[in-house]
Amino acid sequence: MGGLSSRSPPGGAEPLIHLIRRFFQSIVDRGPERAEEAWLLDLLSTAEAALYTQMSAADRSHALRSARCPALVDHAQQVAAALHDVGKIQAGLGTMTRVAATLVGAIIPGRLRGRWADYLDHPRLGAALLRDAGSAELTVIWAAEHHLPLAESSLPPEVAAALAAAD
Repeated sequence: MGGLSSRSPPGGAEPLIHLIRRFFQSIVDRGPERAEEAWLLDLLSTAEAALYTQMSAADRSHALRSARCPALVDHAQQVAAALHDVGKIQAGLGTMTRVAATLVGAIIPGRLRGRWADYLDHPRLGAALLRDAGSAELTVIWAAEHHLPLAESSLPPEVAAALAAAD
């Protein structure tokens, strides 16, 4: 993934707006409220909770906001929405370095190495982490596919649309 493909072709307004919104949220976010986080942790398995707690404060807040989306119809979808970005823990990058990796990756796709490449490859890495953690297939698939256009998702269209709305 070049880092910009969010559910429409690279260069479109939707992925850019999504990235800008996430950037500003990341700068000011200090993490989720304890009570809200406790609600989410109750939905996760022990192995999933161990992955979730490794996420940055801003990513945990995004996970919680995603899980609370009204478009989601059950706990399985809430867990999938919450953990879709868990692969970012593999890279261990801060906000500004993520921005740089996203921009450089868009300019020279496929050329990044190391942690920057891991950041851009977080969907695949996250799906592997979740598979190893014993997560439900929905959670694994959404982690792997959350940057694909909805038409390319292997999930039922209504499920993919609800999860995309949550992101």
